[in-house]
Amino acid sequence: MRPVKALVDRGLEIVADQARLDKELKKIVAELEAHGLNNAAQHEDLADADRDGKRWFAKGSELEVPMIFTADKIVSEFVSKSPKRVEIEQAAGDFFRHFFKPVNGFANLFKDGKKFRAQAQELLGDKAPAFITACLARGKDGLPKSDIKIQWADAKEVQS
Repeated sequence: MRPVKALVDRGLEIVADQARLDKELKKIVAELEAHGLNNAAQHEDLADADRDGKRWFAKGSELEVPMIFTADKIVSEFVSKSPKRVEIEQAAGDFFRHFFKPVNGFANLFKDGKKFRAQAQELLGDKAPAFITACLARGKDGLPKSDIKIQWADAKEVQS
């Protein structure tokens, strides 16, 4: 068994290394996201046809990593007395509570945008697109928010 002093010293080294590596990885991810966004012509549809979004492969020397550009995000929650609630409730009609539950405001019942969109299509039919548009999470500029996910664990050999 190693002495406590050695364990503490090594533990602190590891914590410092992890912090340094996390900071470096954050910069790498930001740069890869920028490359992905700048190569939209190389994006392809997702393998799951029911999901909205695109995929791009970032190629390394021997491995390539898929990057997923998700569709516009659905709001996770909103304040009870807000213009967003009015907009969503009007678009949902009688089905509002099939999508959101009251908390201090209202919270989305679905963790998955695919399931949310499928439920909207099933319940609202031709009114679903307007409802989904009302439910989009938007930034300060009013543009819909999206996610970019680098799937490091799914790296595979570079395809020519």
